[in-house]
Amino acid sequence: MKPSTHLDTPPSDRGSVQVVSKQQDAGKSAAKQARNQPDTAETQARTSDLKSEGLGKAHSKYWKKCLFKNTYTRDGQRYEVNEWSVKIQHLGRRKTFALNTLNKDVAAGKAKDIYLTIVAKGWEAAEAIYNPGMMVRKDDPSLADFFQEVERKAGLEPKTFRNYVSSFRTIVSGAFKISADKAKYDYRAGGHDRWVAAVDAVKLAAVTPDKVQAWKVAFVRAAGTSPLKLASARRTANSYIRCARSLFSPGILKFTRLRLPDLLPFQGVELEEQGSMRYKSKIKPELLVAAAKNELREAHPESYKALLPALFCGLRRAEIDLLEWNAIDWAQGRIWVETTEHFRTKTEDSEDYVEPDAEVLDELRGFMRGSKSRFVIVSPLPPRAGLARQYYRCKETLKHLTTWLRSKGVNSNKPIHELRKEFGSLVNLKHGIYAASRALRHSDITTSSRHYIAKKERVTVGLGHLLVQPAITPASDKDQAANGPT
Repeated sequence: MKPSTHLDTPPSDRGSVQVVSKQQDAGKSAAKQARNQPDTAETQARTSDLKSEGLGKAHSKYWKKCLFKNTYTRDGQRYEVNEWSVKIQHLGRRKTFALNTLNKDVAAGKAKDIYLTIVAKGWEAAEAIYNPGMMVRKDDPSLADFFQEVERKAGLEPKTFRNYVSSFRTIVSGAFKISADKAKYDYRAGGHDRWVAAVDAVKLAAVTPDKVQAWKVAFVRAAGTSPLKLASARRTANSYIRCARSLFSPGILKFTRLRLPDLLPFQGVELEEQGSMRYKSKIKPELLVAAAKNELREAHPESYKALLPALFCGLRRAEIDLLEWNAIDWAQGRIWVETTEHFRTKTEDSEDYVEPDAEVLDELRGFMRGSKSRFVIVSPLPPRAGLARQYYRCKETLKHLTTWLRSKGVNSNKPIHELRKEFGSLVNLKHGIYAASRALRHSDITTSSRHYIAKKERVTVGLGHLLVQPAITPASDKDQAANGPT
C-alpha cells in the first residue's frame, strides 16, 4: 500500500476552508433536524429559513443579494447588461464573473459554486472553469506577437497583410473600448502609433468569440433604425470580419509556433444578413461614351484612355494603372492581363485575356503612335511594387476620371469600378452569365451574379394592352337567356 501524502493547507487558506466546513456542518445539522419534524408545508418553509440563516457564502441565498447587472457606456449613453454578474473577493483578490443567465436563482447558485471552487482549488482553476474567456496566462501571445509571427511565416502580400491586420485592430478596438477618435488618424504627432500600441497589447486569448459577437451587434445597432444605414453597417461589419478572420485560416496557422487559445476569435461568429448586393445599372453607355469623346478625348486624353479598358474591357483600377502597350496583342485582338515585374494579378483566375471590340483597339492604337511611355496611361510617377499600401502611379488621372464620372451621374463609392460592373452586365445580356463571369475573370459565377450582373432585359406580364382597350360590359343573366347560349 502506498503511503498517503499529506498536503499542508496554507495559513492564508486555512480560515476560509474552516468557514466553509462549518457552514456545511451547520447545513447538515439543519437537514437532520428537519427530517425529525412532521413533513408539512409550514415545517418545510421553516426549515428552509433555518438553512438560509447563518450559512453565509456556502449558500446560494447569500449570493442572491450580491448579484448585479453590469453596465457599459457607448456614445455617451450608459447601458445595462441583461444578464447577472457577481464580484467575488478572496485572499486579497477581487474579480467580476459574468453568470450568463437572466434567472436570479440560477445565477446565485452559480456564484456559490464559483466561490467554493476558488476556496478549494484556487483562483486559476475557478477562472478556467467559469470564466475561460478571461483566463489569460503570462505566456499567451499579444496581438503584436501574433501579427509578427504571421507576417514572418505566412507569406502574405504586404498590402493584403496590412488590410487583414487593420480590420482585426478595428474589431479589437471596438470590443475593448479602446479609444478610436480622430487621434487614431494622427500619423504625424504619434496618435496613430499610440492607438496601435494600445490595441496590439491586448492578449489574443482575451479576444473571444463572445467579444467579437458583442462588437458586431453593437456596431450594427449604432447605425440607428434606417434600413439603408443598417444594411450598410452590416456590409461593413461583414467586410471587417472576413478580412480579420483570414489571419486564422488553416493555411496560415499551421506555420505558427505561438500558444494559441483553444477558442479562436471568430469561431462560431456568423456574418450578418446584408441583403442583395446585386449591381443596379444606372449607366447609359451610349451617352457616357459620347460625352467622353467630346469632353475627354482631346482635353484629357489620359482620362479618356483610362475609361476605355474600364468600360470596354472590365479592367480593374490596378490593372489599368500598370497596363503596358506590349500586353496588347493587335493581331489576335486581345489584351493580356498578366503578372509582370511591376504588377501581380489579384488571383490566378484574374490572369487571362480580354477581347475588346476592334474599334476600341483602333482608338488605343492611335494613342500608342505618339506615346513615349511603356505604359498605356502616361504618368510622371514610377511603378512601385511590393508596398504595404495601395499605390497608383497614375493616381491623378484616376482621380480626374472619378470626378468626371460623378459629374455624369455615376455616383457610387467607386465610379471606375462601376464601369467594370456595367461591362459584366452587358456581356451577360448578350452572351449569358458564364461568358460574363469569364470575361470578368472571376473564379466562379457566384461572385459575378451576386455583385456584378444587373438585370437589363425587360420582363413584363404582357397585359398592359388591356388598359387601353374599350371596356367590355358583362352581359346580364336576362340577356344571356334571351340570346341563347353563346
